Amino acid sequence: MTGKVILPPVLAIGFTGHRHLTDEAKSRAQIFQFLKEKKENTPGKVYGVSSAAAGGDLLFAESCIELGLPLRILLPMPKEKFREDFDEPTWQRVESVLTRATSVEVTGSDQPRDAQYYECGVETVLQSRLLLALWDGEPSRGLGGTKDILDFAKVDGRPVVRINSKNGEIERFNEDKEALKDPELDFLNTLPDLEIEMPTLTPGELARAWFEKIDKNATLASPHVRRKAAVPILGTAAASVLSTIGTIFPTQAIVVGVGAVLSFTVGTLPALLRVQKSQIYWARTRTATEICRSNLAFWKIPALYNVIGPEVIPELSGMLTSLNFQKMLDCAGRDASVDEFKVEYRKERMQGQIDYFEGKADQSDKRAKQYKYLTNFAILVAVIANIWILKGLDITTQHGIQLKALLSLSGSVFFQIATILGAMLVVNDYQRRRVRYRELHELLKEWDKQLEYARTWPVVIRIAERVEKALLAEVIEWRSLIMHHKLPRR
Repeated sequence: MTGKVILPPVLAIGFTGHRHLTDEAKSRAQIFQFLKEKKENTPGKVYGVSSAAAGGDLLFAESCIELGLPLRILLPMPKEKFREDFDEPTWQRVESVLTRATSVEVTGSDQPRDAQYYECGVETVLQSRLLLALWDGEPSRGLGGTKDILDFAKVDGRPVVRINSKNGEIERFNEDKEALKDPELDFLNTLPDLEIEMPTLTPGELARAWFEKIDKNATLASPHVRRKAAVPILGTAAASVLSTIGTIFPTQAIVVGVGAVLSFTVGTLPALLRVQKSQIYWARTRTATEICRSNLAFWKIPALYNVIGPEVIPELSGMLTSLNFQKMLDCAGRDASVDEFKVEYRKERMQGQIDYFEGKADQSDKRAKQYKYLTNFAILVAVIANIWILKGLDITTQHGIQLKALLSLSGSVFFQIATILGAMLVVNDYQRRRVRYRELHELLKEWDKQLEYARTWPVVIRIAERVEKALLAEVIEWRSLIMHHKLPRR
């Protein structure tokens, strides 16, 4: 099925270029034409990412605005300090670009000025899927120059299109990665909508509707994985019991036959039930869901921010880019104060997770104890039956069945039940899950107290990031194990 609630594929085009141009009009025309072709030929959304320095940056930014492409501006330092690098006419152009940009963010840390420009250039590369470079071929005139950023992008494996600002020649690097192909986002988009109504399509509503869609699909897939993994265990036990019955009562040939058929089919059950395929399906949907959930939890933070970046799970880079694009467009969704964000985050995210893990820990503890008690009871019954056999009983019932045979069967059956219960305890992983749930419960309570007293964005974001990474750690680990076939198939 093809869903109607979809995240559009997004091409973020970053830019780097030097300030002093031989022929500004020609460079402007080439940048404009490149962006125009990308806008017309890209099957999805296109937006620009650049700084707003004089020269190439301004040409790129103004071309994006002229073409109606959303523009994300990254400043190497606060606006007041950035202003010092411009004459008045050029600064008026910068002011116009900053006013009309979709998003304006400061990237530089407390470093020397050239280091701040370098950090801004590197961040531009990291926030893009393709880099357009306007470069004359000359060495950088200081740290953070065009060549430095171009070299970083090439080594990082980003597709790069370089326009020679002297003669207009075009050169491409990592061209094989330039096509906007995203099989993982395509897979997630084609999941069924499951009765989710099409939202009014504000960026925030679209992101939340898409999250709800993949969350429902992941929830439907999750219970079946453990159930299917349990079927071969139950089938093996049933085959063993039937074989025992056939041994004790030789006249029941049909029982022996059924046991033999079960023994044969158990080995093929994982493939017939598509256990591995179900696990992979669940891992893909659940991982995307939880990373999307964390992204939405940070929706009202002023800057675009990924708790888990594409370097952790490269397959989801398209999803993260598209979500960030929606957030960038959702200007109204990013105007919360630090106190408003903190109150909402603690109430809707923290408290919900604290209650969730407390309940899950109690549930896992209860289930683990039940399995242990039942296992011990089954073992006890089997041992008693075998002790009675050792007494040498040779009593025949009214139906001609020897009591010794019945006791032998009971011992075998209850030993099988004990084995099944022990295996199910391992399959459901209750003991480890109980410890992990309690650990997370205590950590979340501690971090919630820290959030209560946090007062600035950097501190609040640092604590919230710690929370989200802890919540994502296990699902990412499970995805890695399942996708690389490191878990048993049965």
